[in-house]
Amino acid sequence: MKKILSTVALSTLLLACSQNNQPAQQSATDQAEHSSSNTATQKEQSKYAPYSKEEVEAKVQALTQIVENDTEYLPAAVKQAQSFLESWDKYPEALKSMMESDLDPNNPEYSNHIPMEMEQPALSVRAQITSRESQSAFNVQGAIEYILEIQSTNDQPFVLQGMSINRGRCGYYTADFHSKMPVQMSYSSTVSYLLKCRGDQVLEAELTTDQGNVSLSF
Repeated sequence: MKKILSTVALSTLLLACSQNNQPAQQSATDQAEHSSSNTATQKEQSKYAPYSKEEVEAKVQALTQIVENDTEYLPAAVKQAQSFLESWDKYPEALKSMMESDLDPNNPEYSNHIPMEMEQPALSVRAQITSRESQSAFNVQGAIEYILEIQSTNDQPFVLQGMSINRGRCGYYTADFHSKMPVQMSYSSTVSYLLKCRGDQVLEAELTTDQGNVSLSF
């Protein structure tokens, strides 16, 4: 009987000790989990430092848009965006460079669709070829000379710098002092040139100006 009572008493004591140890063990487990959670949070925060998580994620999303739509952006911009995405979370210097970069899908400087410059309106001129009896003492009497007259009908002035007739196959002389090139042409200005070929042989002429070339057909 005493042996049985002793056994019961020992079992009761062990059960009490076990119950007393459970809160302590649970507390230790909670502390370990809390410490692990804090460590993970601190590690994540240091990953984005000195920027906020939201700022970095917004930049990453913008660069991802550039990479995923690579045909819409300049190759150099796509390459740079890819480099940032691969290195920002590994090297603090890369994160800093990425955040300070102006690389953005809305930045027109990095767009692959560069707008064409607006074309300037074509210069407006008119030309005619006339003939007359030669006034040169070196020509035989009754010789015919052909004159190309060019008149500006352009609102804005321009400078006539050169001319090619029949793709250079027909030469010309300056008919008067005021027609010597380069010559500034304003509205209604007229210049004249003596042709070295027959007037009916002239098919085309190309004028060279400070605002582009002008093609004439006859």
